[in-house]
Amino acid sequence: MKPPIHGKQLSKEDFLNGRHDEMILQAGLADVMKRTPVEVRIARRDEMLQNSPPGQMVWVFGYGSLIWNPAFEFDEIRTGILYGYHRLFCFWSKIGRGTPEEPGMMLALDRGGCCKGIVLGVKRERAQDELTSVFMRELVGETYHPKWGQVRTDKGTVSAITFVANREAEQYAGRRPLEEIAHYIAQGSGHLGPCKDYLFNTTQHLEDLGLHDPMMRELCNLVERKLSLNDS
Repeated sequence: MKPPIHGKQLSKEDFLNGRHDEMILQAGLADVMKRTPVEVRIARRDEMLQNSPPGQMVWVFGYGSLIWNPAFEFDEIRTGILYGYHRLFCFWSKIGRGTPEEPGMMLALDRGGCCKGIVLGVKRERAQDELTSVFMRELVGETYHPKWGQVRTDKGTVSAITFVANREAEQYAGRRPLEEIAHYIAQGSGHLGPCKDYLFNTTQHLEDLGLHDPMMRELCNLVERKLSLNDS
């Protein structure tokens, strides 16, 4: 039995029909985040697919919310390890799961090390249609760059579309102490819900897959402690 998902989930249709973008505008946050034009997101999708390695499947690496809310239809799932990047809370969330006045923090893949996660495979003939929602979602702002990453799975190494941190983005926060990260996660809440839900959902689903991340578990403990103190 999979862990429950806390809070709001956006659907594939929310990304395809532009509701994800509309929510940003409706929250009055248009000036907080520089959004990437839709045609640029679609162009990056096409560029990545044109440069994809041969094979029946096109793979996408998931390390955060793509694990518990992929919002696209995939044909195969595997666990694996991405090399060259590690999971890190290194972006301010001033929309979605925080506000400009009280930001949360969000995950990205930053340079160095490795990261346990999943790869989601889509049959090549369906990849353009299915991965549209992924690029609409991940490239809504300037937070991520799509790149091809190498992921080792128990069925061999696959090349996967991997969304890595854009260190030039305005919201990039770099490496911070865990206590500080926990503070922002505990306080952050926006139109997508509390930042703590993002942390707890990701950690619980990683652990359900047998992919234990000590940093994520420690952050859960710190955030739970801070929330408990706030309630007392």
